[in-house]
Amino acid sequence: KYFDKKENQYLWLQNDRRLTKQLKDPMKVFFQVKFYPPDPSQLHEDLTRYLLCLQIQQDIKSGKLPCSFVTHALLGAYLVQSELGDYEPVDHGLSPDYIREFDFAPNQSEDLLQRIMDVHKTLKGQTPAEAELHYLDNAKKLAMYGVTLQPARDSEGVDIMLGVCSSGILVYRDRLRINRFAWPKIIKISYKRNGFYIKIRPGEFEHFESTVGFKLENHKAAKRLWKICVENHSFFRLLSPDKQEKPKFPRFGSRFRYSGRTQAQAKKSFATLERTN
Repeated sequence: KYFDKKENQYLWLQNDRRLTKQLKDPMKVFFQVKFYPPDPSQLHEDLTRYLLCLQIQQDIKSGKLPCSFVTHALLGAYLVQSELGDYEPVDHGLSPDYIREFDFAPNQSEDLLQRIMDVHKTLKGQTPAEAELHYLDNAKKLAMYGVTLQPARDSEGVDIMLGVCSSGILVYRDRLRINRFAWPKIIKISYKRNGFYIKIRPGEFEHFESTVGFKLENHKAAKRLWKICVENHSFFRLLSPDKQEKPKFPRFGSRFRYSGRTQAQAKKSFATLERTN
């Protein structure tokens, strides 16, 4: 990702555009996770799981991934176990001072540090890899895990947040999820001006398709949300990305297609990969 001053937000680099067309001096980018695996235990590499742990920890520290006091303590304890190993009174002392330099939560308290220390004591014997796997198994259960949020308004002009993740498109109001559109239920997603539209398959007792519309801040925001949806749907639902063919006739609208590997391709590639180290 990089910070776009005009948009005043972080944007993903586009693989089909030159870096000089996207980045201005100084050319500074940030390594981040774009697609959060629904089941992190399927990640084969210890290093990959470790990097995902770092991303989730950053999401938690920044407030992007909210969680309860109990979950903060549990995840924090797994993090400490991974970094420091077993709790040893001689080495670590009898107070939480040994973990004071860790950044566990947006506003961590003394009570939280004490609770993390108490849980850390119970994790004796876990290897760093095991602690990281337990960390991910608990983090994936958080409601906002892997959700990319965009502010919007519904048909009545009420402020909401639209979330995109591996399972579909989510709608939040006052931090509560009020609706969910699963990928298999969605026929088409589109945008026009600052409008974003979802065409839905008819339900069991319905006869007609329906379309739900939302308003975003501007045209760029609507297009950005549409692209996020295309990328997530392609990565998690398709066996391979759609081929981008040159049109025989002039066409209007965006021709954007996800061009990276899909989750299915990544799994297949690893299964056939022969390790040399």
